[in-house]
Amino acid sequence: MVSIRMEAYSNISMAANTETAPTNSLDDLKQLIRTCPVVDNHAHNILRPHQLKSANFLTITTEANGEALEDTPKALSHLRAAKQLRKLYDLPLDADWASIVGKRTELLERDANALMKKCFDGTQTILIDDGLDTGANIQPYSWHDKYTLSPCKRIVRIETVAASILSSLHQQGKLPVGVALADEEACSLAWVTFITHFEQAILASLEDEAVVGFKSVICYRAGLDIQPLRDIEVTEDGLRSFRRYYLPDCVARKFRVAAKGMNDALVISTCKLLAEHNLQRGVAKPIQFHTGLGDNDISLLDSNPACLQELIKHFPTVPIVLLHSSYPYTREAGYLATVYKNVYLDIGEVFPMVSRDGQEKIIRQALELTPTSKVLWSTDGHHFPETYWLANVQGREALEKVLCEYVEQEDLTVGQAMGAVRDILFENSNDLYKLGLKLGGQVELAVREKETDDAETQTVSYTISSQH
Repeated sequence: MVSIRMEAYSNISMAANTETAPTNSLDDLKQLIRTCPVVDNHAHNILRPHQLKSANFLTITTEANGEALEDTPKALSHLRAAKQLRKLYDLPLDADWASIVGKRTELLERDANALMKKCFDGTQTILIDDGLDTGANIQPYSWHDKYTLSPCKRIVRIETVAASILSSLHQQGKLPVGVALADEEACSLAWVTFITHFEQAILASLEDEAVVGFKSVICYRAGLDIQPLRDIEVTEDGLRSFRRYYLPDCVARKFRVAAKGMNDALVISTCKLLAEHNLQRGVAKPIQFHTGLGDNDISLLDSNPACLQELIKHFPTVPIVLLHSSYPYTREAGYLATVYKNVYLDIGEVFPMVSRDGQEKIIRQALELTPTSKVLWSTDGHHFPETYWLANVQGREALEKVLCEYVEQEDLTVGQAMGAVRDILFENSNDLYKLGLKLGGQVELAVREKETDDAETQTVSYTISSQH
């Protein structure tokens, strides 16, 4: 069944395709922004029913945790989200947070499926990083298919793959622990065994059609300053890190990989395999990097995407996606996406984590340099379906405000702005991840203006000067 949003999108798309259609108007641009289906290039699994009702809903607009979470109700991002949730849940304008949470629980118990449908409305597909939580807590990635127009795909988190392999090796008695750490030969053998299994797992994912990309959270574990050294140096640094900093407390840390040389080796090994796969098969599967915005487990200085510059240059055939708007380093990310062909800027997570004004500034900063062909849309939706809904609602509002102003200031024509919307929300991710989708199902959008010549009606990218 086609949603109201999709019907509205189809109507405006068909109007744009009509040769005799009048010049597109600002209202057409607004309608397109509000109804264009989205390819969500980065998000996470929804929690299973019990966890969905019991997890702390206050976390939907913040990366704060622990005692810091207590101040969240005073944040602009929270207050705005609360206002929008009242509308989603059909509550009075003066309903407090307790009432919002209570109504949400009621809706989940009465008809969780109906709430899910509302929250995922307008989503073409989701590329799901399913390494954030364990399978016991979350729905499988394919479960989300029932709420999207096209089947969802996987993004493989390489650190989760590594931790799973290491846990398995420990269970088999192949990881030196305790007094065995003094045995250098045993440690070296364990390292070689681990790296071999890891690379085999990455190769298997490269052959898996359900996997359209990879992701690293090295930003959290060791920072983004990855040095692509000679192979022997990468191996030596990885082994040293493995023996000195990982093995001594790996069991207590539940095999979480957070050791500089070791983490660097995982990223470099993955990039080498991606580059080789591209060379042999002509298929360039991207790797996403968490950059910028994160909880207090992150080193803010080391989360600057500028730290990735050497890696970017070393692997020019590997598509690299800078996630989460790289906030507060959006300009740095925009620069990288502009001067390196293989770099793309994702503008997710800041919806709904940042205030309205902040979101608009982030989009402006992203477009100061970055061609619209290098900007990707995502929600970073996770755990709660409302995180998807809030991100899409707020993201569309911010895009509408910024792009309409550019049109009014004559930085863009309406047709150019409509082309940018199509690219950012759908086409860029569709092309980058080789999804093979068609915008609007059977409807092909062709944005034209009567005054433009043939060259101007081709798909092009526009660099926009920020006005703020």
